[in-house]
This record gives sequence, structure tokens and C-alpha cells, in this order.
Amino acid sequence: MTSPVIIELALNGPTPRTVNRYVPRTPEEVTAVALEGIELGASIVHNHTDDVMFSADGAHDVEPYLQAWTPILDRHPDVLLYPTMGAAARGIPVQRRWGHVEELARRGMGMTLVDPGSVNLGLTSDGNLDPVAAVEPYANPHADVDHMITRTAELGAALSISIFEPGYLRTALTWHRTGRLPAGAIVKLYFGGRLEFGLPPTATALEAYLEMLEPTGLPWSVAVLGGDVVDCGLAELAVRRGGHVRVGLEDHAGPGEPSNADLLRSLADLLRDMGRAPATITQTRAILGVPSRTAGLWGRTFSGDAPADVLAGAVVTMTFTAPDGIAVHAGGNRLGFRATAGPDRLTVDDRVRSTRMACPPEVQSLDDWLVALLTAGPAYSLDGDTLTLTAGISRIDLVASPERH
Repeated sequence: MTSPVIIELALNGPTPRTVNRYVPRTPEEVTAVALEGIELGASIVHNHTDDVMFSADGAHDVEPYLQAWTPILDRHPDVLLYPTMGAAARGIPVQRRWGHVEELARRGMGMTLVDPGSVNLGLTSDGNLDPVAAVEPYANPHADVDHMITRTAELGAALSISIFEPGYLRTALTWHRTGRLPAGAIVKLYFGGRLEFGLPPTATALEAYLEMLEPTGLPWSVAVLGGDVVDCGLAELAVRRGGHVRVGLEDHAGPGEPSNADLLRSLADLLRDMGRAPATITQTRAILGVPSRTAGLWGRTFSGDAPADVLAGAVVTMTFTAPDGIAVHAGGNRLGFRATAGPDRLTVDDRVRSTRMACPPEVQSLDDWLVALLTAGPAYSLDGDTLTLTAGISRIDLVASPERH
């Protein structure tokens, strides 16, 4: 049985509509094109917003991603999404230009991305220089790379690793060899087409990368930036060597004016001719070793008795609303929290939302106990349908309810 092929759709990038009328730019357009792409076989989707990559500020707004991604995840909660980040790094702290990436991952909504190196961009094959991108390198110092990888591991997020030059790959493999690369990583081998950087999209260039990469067993994919990954033959070479493929209007440069759907269909035709099939969203997560978002806590309601020494006979109901909400009710105020679930611990924002009803003192005491428990960063364990939360000597056991959110 042949293994499925992960398809990534890079649906816009910085490509303007003056280049291709079908480039989605608004959040609503991104949502629509992503959903169509998922139906055509994409299981990873990458998009930019209209925040420019090369800027003096470097910060990107998280809100357009939330607007575009929320309806996608409502339909396909396990699809893997990831953003871009600011490219002009000189003098801009990594915490600023990577902040929206971290926030999306903190909410459990997306993969992170790490570009483990620096490169000159902006030169095209006709000798022209992009007036913005060519001014300075796209810089990712090792200290910034360390921050991005460390935070990705702490957030428990999947990781997209961009390889623009061979040195990028050596850096990434050093992190992997020393045990610091988090689980769920996929290596993206970017070849230069019309954009003059890195290695060209040839069989020899691919083999040079695979000589370093294959012994690690890390999953990998190919893309041609400023070209056509299918028409140039690289997609077929990669699939035959066990790799995966990225297509989309961010990367494409060729004749005509195809849509993202056209590019996906072209790749799907190639895979069918090769006797292969696109990986489903579930298969993609399995290949990368990324657990389902729908498993575990999110989207589930748990209830159980409050500790007898706090308020005997009271029932606590706790609902984990994706992507980052916890709603709690125990007969008094309705409490709301923002939270991130790590492998065995909750990180909960201490800015608690409450209905602020006047409750009897014993009921208010239970509310106070629940706030203290959750904002203490409790450890949790999920054994079947039983959820246990502990912080210090405080503990509560809850059982999953049939109700889902």
C-alpha cells in the first residue's frame, strides 16, 4: 500500500492581484479559498495577511488570522494552519515579529513557523531587484531561532521549518540531533525558481538536501518559489522519494492565470497518475505525529461534585470551548477563562470573566476556590472520560458529559 502525500496550499503570500486576479486577500476570501482547497486535498494551509513582510515595525496583527481561520476550524478542526511573520529583522525583537505566531499557537489554532537562518531575497532571474525586499537580508539570528523553537516546544505546537539555503537545513538538523526540535515538525525544502536564492529545482539539488535529511526520518516537502512545482517535475521527483508537496499562488510563476484550485487539481492529477492520493487531515496529523485538536479537552464538557470540604452537594460544570476558552458554573456566577492546554498542565489567564451575581457566601467561596485552582496553572490528567485537576492540595475530579461544544 502506497503512503499518502501531504498537500500544502500556500494560497496568497505577498502576491498582489495585479499579478493574478484570483489571489485571495481579505479574511473572507482566505476562508473561502482555504475551504475549497481542503475539499481538493489540502491538509496544511498557509496564508499571509496584508501586513507587509519587510517593514520597519515587523509586527503583524493577529486579528485577520482569527477572522479567516475561525470558520475554517469550525468546519475542519484538525486542519493545520500557519501564518507568516515579519522579515525585516534588524533591530526588531523576535518576540514582536513572532508574537502573532505565538498567540495563534497559544490558542491551539495553528502550527508555528521557524525560518532557521538568514538569506538575501529580492533578486529575480531577469536581474531586477525588488525595491523593498532587496534593501536588507531576511535575517533570523540563531538566538531568534532558539526562541522560536523553544516556545514552539513549550506550546506543544506543530512546526513548519522553512529551508531556503543548505545552511538552514544544517541548523535545523543540529536542533534535531541535540533533542531540541519539538515533535510534529515538517521540513519545507524551498527551491528558487524565478526568485534567485538557494538551490534550483533539479534532481541533483533535491538529492543534496536528502543526503542530509533522510537519515533523520523527518517528514519533508518541496516547493518552488517563483515557478511551478508540478510542471518543472520537482513534485514527481519528491513524491517518488517519499516527500510531500506545496502548491499555491504564493509560489506560482508561470503562463496563464491559474487559481489555487487549478494548481491543486494539477497536483491531484499527477498523484493519481502515480497511483498516489492526497493525505487526509487525519493522515497528515498521523504522519507528523500531531494529536487531534478534537481529542482531549477542547470541545468537551465535564461535570462532577465539588470537594465536600468546600461545598458539599454542589455540582461543578466545566466546558472547554475551542480554541482557548473554559466556561465554569457551580450554581453561582458563570466564570470564563482563557487557557492553553499543554501535555499535562493548563496555563490559565488570571483575568477572569464573571457574571458578578450576588451569591450566598458558601457559593461564593466555591467560586473563589475554582478561580484559585484554575489560575494556579493546575496539572491535569484525562483517563478515559475522567478529568482530574490538581494544584497543590486542591483537587477536583470531573466526568465527561455527552454535551459537546
